[in-house]
Amino acid sequence: MSPRSEALRPARVVGHAEVFAAIFALSFLAARLLPLLGLPYACPFKALSGLPCATCGMTHAFVYLAHGELRAALAASPLGALLAGAAWLFAAADAAFFALALTLPIPGPRTARALAIAGLIALLANWAFLVVANRT
Repeated sequence: MSPRSEALRPARVVGHAEVFAAIFALSFLAARLLPLLGLPYACPFKALSGLPCATCGMTHAFVYLAHGELRAALAASPLGALLAGAAWLFAAADAAFFALALTLPIPGPRTARALAIAGLIALLANWAFLVVANRT
């Protein structure tokens, strides 16, 4: 490419992927640097029912994983540990793709539907784990 055609090429646009990648990167920084586990917060569902909700333990999982404590993260919430790792890998991958002026692949409708169903199954499995783990 000539310098002139290089100058005519449109600049890389910041899109939804970059916004989510920034949020995910900030979640890592918050989990790593802020005293999130010291906040006086109780799960309303658990307070009313005595059972953990489907997302109980996710903050702990994020914080533990950000500090490199994989076993503690998985014990707090397996899905939370998986989500934290996936979110932070996505942030790193998007930063690399953005730096190289590449675009992330976009899943088709069938793949998106399959991922949504897998996410729902994972959420239910995580909830079952939390209920059983809190009963023992």
